[in-house]
Amino acid sequence: MGFLAAMGTAAGVSSAAQGIGLAASAASSMSQMMGARSQARGLAAQATMARIQGKQEALKYREQGLSVLDNILQTQAAINARAAAGGIDPFSGSALALTRYAEGRGARELYTIQDNQIIAERGGEMQAAEYMKQARATMRAGFIGSIASGATTAYQFGLIGGPTSTLGTGTRGPIN
Repeated sequence: MGFLAAMGTAAGVSSAAQGIGLAASAASSMSQMMGARSQARGLAAQATMARIQGKQEALKYREQGLSVLDNILQTQAAINARAAAGGIDPFSGSALALTRYAEGRGARELYTIQDNQIIAERGGEMQAAEYMKQARATMRAGFIGSIASGATTAYQFGLIGGPTSTLGTGTRGPIN
């Protein structure tokens, strides 16, 4: 009976060790998933910041565009006032040519600023999309790593196996 008690105790210790090992593996897998989730959240926050920075830059360009429009209006008013003060028709001749020249220069500057505004907005969106792509990849890698870790542990515990029993194995005698 002492041999059977020793086998039972060995089997109990082995089962307890396996249970602790499996629990530790599960905790490690969960920790890996939580770490990946935390990294993904950080990347998502960076994506939000990239969008905000893109919009801030776009707003700066929009403000510059408004400043250019104000400058065009001031230039036109100055040309008209000087022409009228000199007794020249401000809407014909050289005064009109100066006004159109100022409008053309201002329009080119305005278009450049508007292009920069679009580039800033889209650049922020592209950067945000890249961060979100990285966040998804991080989550996927964490999930796959967690599953792989759990599967590897399960496989290793399967190789170790439980206690082997010699009772009831072997050849059967004449009594069935």
